[in-house]
Amino acid sequence: MKIHPDCRPCLIRQMEITARAAGADEATLRKVIVETASELERVWDSSLSPPAVSAPLYNLTGCICGQDDPFLAMKIKYTRKALNLLPELEDHVAGAADPFEAAVRIAIAGNIIDFGTGLHADDFSLEETLKEFLVKPFFTDHTDELRKRATDANSILFIGDNAGETVFDRPLLAQLAGSELYYAAKGGAIINDATVEDAARAGIHKTARLVSTGSRVPGILLEDCSEEFSELFWESDLVISKGQGNFETLTELEPQGRTFMLFTVKCPVAARYLDADLRDMIVMKW
Repeated sequence: MKIHPDCRPCLIRQMEITARAAGADEATLRKVIVETASELERVWDSSLSPPAVSAPLYNLTGCICGQDDPFLAMKIKYTRKALNLLPELEDHVAGAADPFEAAVRIAIAGNIIDFGTGLHADDFSLEETLKEFLVKPFFTDHTDELRKRATDANSILFIGDNAGETVFDRPLLAQLAGSELYYAAKGGAIINDATVEDAARAGIHKTARLVSTGSRVPGILLEDCSEEFSELFWESDLVISKGQGNFETLTELEPQGRTFMLFTVKCPVAARYLDADLRDMIVMKW
């Protein structure tokens, strides 16, 4: 998905939110807004995806604020909160008429934990989102194809998204047991995306082998990822990708028919691309 002019104000707003999370005072906040607006014009390229354009802006904001991981406290908070819900989630899947679909729904519900879309911590409720998404119809539903691919796959690469959301992936990872299973997280801090350390804090290593993308882009740009991750991406029988940022970047690749994207539509630009509405649930083969 290409970046759109409507992304400009959203990106500036995201930098402001990041600076505030880093504890910036008003003078530093003004500097962030002015300098990132200037940097945005320098790096703007309509042939790129939004995450490709945003990555240098987040780097600049972190440098100005002197914070490498400004959302760390929030990542830990939401990971702990999600872990408290995990036994209930696992019981729901175990008792569901279709455990695989229930696990997919839970994984998508966790995608609401995303501070890269301008959300504040009090803008959503994990519990209410779960209630909604466990019964809400999918907008795009390739769940049955995903199920078949997962059954036939010898190796599966699961690309995670946000810290805390990682916990909501665990019931689906359990459904994928039996395959050689890898879980990819970021190579360094970017927004509230999960790093390998964040994913380990969520207990992902109990089910899957944790690997790093080797990148700090809020999406998957293979040219920015490590050689190890790129090889894993191309050699895996099945790729399951979480989150809108990964969707925005992976749709820049030619469709392979073995990548499935699980996410919630969070912005008008993505909604127009998909002809969907905000908060629609997506299970999309690519």
